[in-house]
Amino acid sequence: MLVMEVCPNGSLVSYLRKRRGNVPLSEKLRFAIEASDGLAYLEKKLCIHRDIAARNCLLSAKFEIKISDFGMSDDKVIVHDDTLEKLLLEPLKKTAFKEHLRNWRFEHEVFLQKMSVLGVLVWEIYAEGAEPYPGLTRLQTRAKIVVQNYRMEMPRDTPKSVAEVVYQCWERDPARRPEMSKIFRMLKEIGERSKA
Repeated sequence: MLVMEVCPNGSLVSYLRKRRGNVPLSEKLRFAIEASDGLAYLEKKLCIHRDIAARNCLLSAKFEIKISDFGMSDDKVIVHDDTLEKLLLEPLKKTAFKEHLRNWRFEHEVFLQKMSVLGVLVWEIYAEGAEPYPGLTRLQTRAKIVVQNYRMEMPRDTPKSVAEVVYQCWERDPARRPEMSKIFRMLKEIGERSKA
């Protein structure tokens, strides 16, 4: 059983959409910092959320981010995506690419190992609740990211320092992605510098 506090201010995505054009950059940054803090805690507990998005972040009575909807959570270090593997690899299994397939499978599993999805959540925050990867299904999105190394551009008003953190989250090589605790520290430092 998981007990959470009451969050009377609804989901982050609803809040961003209702206030579109009126969400200060300082508040967007605060949301990103609080979300990364929550994900750093989950990472420390070896919990992979697997569905982190603005719709799954709630706002407390003090408008603080609270991560919710743990229905897809997992305690595995590596999450294997059988659906994506079947879609992408089935046609190639009978060809001479078997070694490539083994390498790709390993890289794909490691790709999901770290929580690169914080970057998408930060994108949603700065896009004020816009739908990420418009026009693509979840499976198409995952395939485009893994096969084509596709990454979204950050919205125009995103501070350069925040965008750089997001792009680190989206590094193709998972070994080059910072741990969530480091991402939290980087965003927190950006927040402290912006107040000075």
